[in-house]
Amino acid sequence: MHAIQKLKQVESNENLISAASYMPTSRLTRADSFAGPDEPLEAIRRTRIICTIGPASSSDEKLDQILRAGMDISRLNYSHGDLESKTELINKLRAAEKRVGKPLALLADLPGPKIRLGILSQPLTLPVGAVVEIHAGVKSMQPAEVQPPGDSVIHLPAPYEGLSEDIKTGDAVLIADGLVKLKVTNCPGKACAVIRCVVEVGGPIDSRKGLNLPNTLVKLPAVTDADMKAMCHALDHGVDFVAVSYVRNGQDLAPAREELRRRKSIVPLVAKIEHPSALRNMAEILREADAVMVARGDLGVEIPMETLPLAQEEIIRAALGRGLPVIVATQVLESMQFNPTPTRAELTDIATAIRQGTSCLMLSGETATGQYPIEAVTTMAEVAREVDLHPLLGSNLRPMRPKPWPAQALAHA
Repeated sequence: MHAIQKLKQVESNENLISAASYMPTSRLTRADSFAGPDEPLEAIRRTRIICTIGPASSSDEKLDQILRAGMDISRLNYSHGDLESKTELINKLRAAEKRVGKPLALLADLPGPKIRLGILSQPLTLPVGAVVEIHAGVKSMQPAEVQPPGDSVIHLPAPYEGLSEDIKTGDAVLIADGLVKLKVTNCPGKACAVIRCVVEVGGPIDSRKGLNLPNTLVKLPAVTDADMKAMCHALDHGVDFVAVSYVRNGQDLAPAREELRRRKSIVPLVAKIEHPSALRNMAEILREADAVMVARGDLGVEIPMETLPLAQEEIIRAALGRGLPVIVATQVLESMQFNPTPTRAELTDIATAIRQGTSCLMLSGETATGQYPIEAVTTMAEVAREVDLHPLLGSNLRPMRPKPWPAQALAHA
């Protein structure tokens, strides 16, 4: 009876069904229908929640709590840790799925050509006005190498050898999603060289923090050798989605798509939109991708920050126009890394993204390293449910999704 009731509801609202329900994966479809026998269908939350799993959330107890609190998809960040640790985490997630009895999808997030700092033995703070030398092609440094005795210059490692070839004097280098800003004062223009900078906006940095180069197109391919190894590992272990980082055009998805074809796999590809070139090439990206992610962390430092809200809305509208699911990510509940309650602006951000038509919202540091991962997921689930189910503000007034293409409709059936 419960299934018949839901079928009638779906048939009467066929144009209002979330784009997420057209995702070609059984796990997400099953998650859409997850409800207890006594739970009314109108109380089912439609907006999906993606949680990044890290040290703060990887214990069996925490995984069970986060899954019960509302996690629908678990993000495996292949930028951190080795493949063995990912195998262990996948096994733990599948075990939690069985214990809790709730479907859980796994999203493998490939590292991509994102440039990062190397390994630092300990965090440090860069003061304004300090001179910094970035050593391209160096993977790690010890404390005595970072700040040699009697040397006022701070030295930082950056594994990407071509960094000193891609940027030029006068360029900006942003660290940790733009929290720290350097200005290049001297760059030799060749690989494996030293880039001399001055700190314009100071702040704390740590190992593997991202480096953004606004208006600079690096020569790295979108899918690197490391990405292919990570992707093969993820597919071998049965992940449900693969996210390709720093997609700049439709062709950037070709290597990942070719690997899926070789395996005869139907795992969906998610294109992460985090570079200005992607905004210019959105139409061709949407033709090649199965879903898109608005990666606001990197995108927000690659484009003028005042343009980010409109960029988010335009990406969502374009994806929905193709009938593709959309993920909105980064700093959704940023303050809850350190506080048990969110800011009012963060609550409004969640509601705005849902009203714009997003299919999923993603938590990153909030659940990976934050102090309140359970509270963050609970908060997001409560706000999403409230907005989804409001008779005037919720799903019934979302932008109208087009009906699925015939092939999608057949696959979904």
